[in-house]
Amino acid sequence: MTSFDRTPDTPQQFGYKVSWFAVKAPDPASVLHALKLAEATPSNWASGLAVVYSRSRESDPWVFVAPPVSGWVLAVSTSWPYPVAGEAPSQTEYQYDIGRKFDVLFSRLIKRFDDVQFFGSHRVSGFVTWARALNGEPVRIFAYADEVMANVGEQTAEEARLGLANLSGLSPSDASDRMFEIANEQDAEVERLIAGGLSRREALARLHQDSRDAIPNETDVTDLAAFWSINPAEALDQDDPTDLGLAVRLPKDLVQ
Repeated sequence: MTSFDRTPDTPQQFGYKVSWFAVKAPDPASVLHALKLAEATPSNWASGLAVVYSRSRESDPWVFVAPPVSGWVLAVSTSWPYPVAGEAPSQTEYQYDIGRKFDVLFSRLIKRFDDVQFFGSHRVSGFVTWARALNGEPVRIFAYADEVMANVGEQTAEEARLGLANLSGLSPSDASDRMFEIANEQDAEVERLIAGGLSRREALARLHQDSRDAIPNETDVTDLAAFWSINPAEALDQDDPTDLGLAVRLPKDLVQ
């Protein structure tokens, strides 16, 4: 039987091998209501995140919706579905179904809240994703794992500021081709700098002065979260009142 500690504690860090919605909302209950998830259990940060990370995605998927931090409510799970575009190359019907589930959840939130964001990564599979909707309209959706699975909207100013590859207006297939093209160009530039006398470390540092690796990684996800809302992998604001969040099982029909 799953148990949760109801002793209020301060915000806990997370951000890797997990996905989360960041919602400009007053409290976790309003987010759960918008998501149409019921039968929630009060939980503090430590026990809520522990259950999210420890339980099997297939057999016992959980979501922890944290109390507000700097005005943002974070809904965390290792089981959230993620964006997959219908025209993404090499995707199976199973993966398309994951994308449809994400669309359902994203749509529920953006109908209720003015700023809704989604982030996720898993370094083992090379998976990264981010999405944002403002005033009921999606402005950016991106997902990648070996190839681009979704690429909606123009590159945001924050992505450009981070030096991420500009894939604006490209289909998932063309976005994949462009990313790999840039990656090859970066590799060639590093080899040129090494041939000119720099060490590999120096060559990579020179390359990254103006841009990041063409293939995004988990640090890109958390850095973008810092621009758009908050980066949960860094120390979170401890000045917010200590309060409880809510933990809830994710229905099997919404699990990735």
